[in-house]
Amino acid sequence: MNKTYYFSGYFFVFILILSCFTSIVSAADTYAEQEQQMLDLINEERNDLGLEPLNINPILTQVAREHSRDMIENDYFSHDSFDGTLFSERIRDSGYVIYRIGENIAMNYPPDVVKAHENLMNSPGHRANILSSSYNEIGIGIWVGEYSSYSNTAMYTQDFGWNPDAVVPEITLSISSFEPASRNIVSDSADMFFTIRTNDVCDATWSVDGSIVKTEEDVTRSYYSMKSASAGEHDIEVTVTGSSENDSVSWSLEVEASENMKGDFDGDMDVDFDDFVEFAEVYESTSSDWNYSPIFDFDDDGNVDFDDFVEFAGVYED
Repeated sequence: MNKTYYFSGYFFVFILILSCFTSIVSAADTYAEQEQQMLDLINEERNDLGLEPLNINPILTQVAREHSRDMIENDYFSHDSFDGTLFSERIRDSGYVIYRIGENIAMNYPPDVVKAHENLMNSPGHRANILSSSYNEIGIGIWVGEYSSYSNTAMYTQDFGWNPDAVVPEITLSISSFEPASRNIVSDSADMFFTIRTNDVCDATWSVDGSIVKTEEDVTRSYYSMKSASAGEHDIEVTVTGSSENDSVSWSLEVEASENMKGDFDGDMDVDFDDFVEFAEVYESTSSDWNYSPIFDFDDDGNVDFDDFVEFAGVYED
């Protein structure tokens, strides 16, 4: 009976540990894509300055992940571990051979890799680590959880190192970030602004509804400003092309029809001098000279007269 009892207890503990381990691995896998996105952003910055890209080191990655998780679970924010261990000691104890090391940490609520990267780049000390030629390896760890009563907080740890035997990774061209972040957009405005960043120099081609509207050469950032889109659905796509690779991202934009703005006769969403000229021509003409449109008829009496001129003047002067 005792053997059975203890075996069952050990078996339960084993299952519990296995369950926790599986949960941690699954969470790490969940953040792996975001960690890769952050690496792409870092290497894009280094590429802009002619620096070699950083290679991912699995030991540094594990150290970084564990530190981000530790900060979330113990509700603190520091390079030193919760038990007081220095970041250099954490890396040394992991078995990583230390030549030169550095560490960046960041926190963002809600999780946003691009925003976290921008905040680090805007900090001189963190920026120096990201752009240092003294490092050729990195480990990036992301963990999301409750921090100071905020239930959806992301911790980001970047551990930098130098390995004389590190192999410089080949860059596979990709779109590292894009805005808007959503692929499906519903807008009540005719004006939209799209932008992308890539991890290497490339050519960018923008198309709307299958027709090319803009091309750029040798860029790492590209944008397209879409103005006066007609109501309905539109497909926007940008394709980036390198020496032997390409990548693309697309959006589906639905522009909802909106009522005509009183006084905006040319449809540019602004009442200006062009509208004044157009209204004046209608006002001075006879009824047989123009086709009636309700946008000129401010008081909706079926006629464009002095009362409409007074109302238009009020809108124009505002």
